[in-house]
Amino acid sequence: MPRQPSPISAAASAELRELAGAMRDLKDRAGLTFSTLHERVHYSTAALSGAVSGKKLPTWEVTWAFIHGCDPGAEEPVWKARWLAAEEGERRRTEAAAATDPDTAERRPGGGVPRQRRSTVAELVREEVERRQQTTAWSPSEAMTVSTALALCTTAYDFRELLRDLMETQGLSSVDIRANARAKGIVLGRGDVFSVLHSSEIPETEPLHGFLLGCNVGLVRINEWHRTATRIKISQARSAEPAGSETERKRMRAAWNAFWARLSFEAALSMISTILFLTLQLLSLFKHGI
Repeated sequence: MPRQPSPISAAASAELRELAGAMRDLKDRAGLTFSTLHERVHYSTAALSGAVSGKKLPTWEVTWAFIHGCDPGAEEPVWKARWLAAEEGERRRTEAAAATDPDTAERRPGGGVPRQRRSTVAELVREEVERRQQTTAWSPSEAMTVSTALALCTTAYDFRELLRDLMETQGLSSVDIRANARAKGIVLGRGDVFSVLHSSEIPETEPLHGFLLGCNVGLVRINEWHRTATRIKISQARSAEPAGSETERKRMRAAWNAFWARLSFEAALSMISTILFLTLQLLSLFKHGI
């Protein structure tokens, strides 16, 4: 009987734990042992088992060899996105640990100060709330705090960090979110939750809606999240496409053509008749000097 693998390291970031768990599932579904996988990909069994231990992030080369060895039909871009998310998660975890350790700067070569990560909108809002509470009796509601954070969102990064903050504040795992959404009639796949949290773009409407339901957000607040997502998408589209560009003109022509294609014959005839009637009325007014 094959030896059961040790649990994934609890010290790892959530992203690395998710990656390691997905890789373990892939190996189990393929019915492979580390020894048979070693024969397929020519990495040592120690390197392969270490890749799913969660103790440290494996290199992309080892990760992809492991995945491709288990499933030759695996989609590399999907798994590369997961690996990059794990890399980012480990970076944040390491920097957070360094920021809370006063001796870190002394142990770094040259006594350098650890690079500070960018503060998220959620963190900035919480800091401002705490500052005001220390100086006044002001006590905002949670809804007000979330609304303020959403109003300050200007990028997909800000929006994604707010979603992560929401998940952490609720103390939910991706499994919990999927179960909550399913109970409310929305089916979310593991890939849907992953894309909402880690995609570089604003999430699509349906996965975002299911994710928010899974985080027990009320419908009124869900609409506020959707409005923010739409605002950021519009802002990104405007900044990416200069006014008056050839692409803009093509888009306008396509929209005009689509409008006329949807217009029925009767509606078009009615519109033309109305325009002619108004024109005749104007000519009559000018003729009589009114």
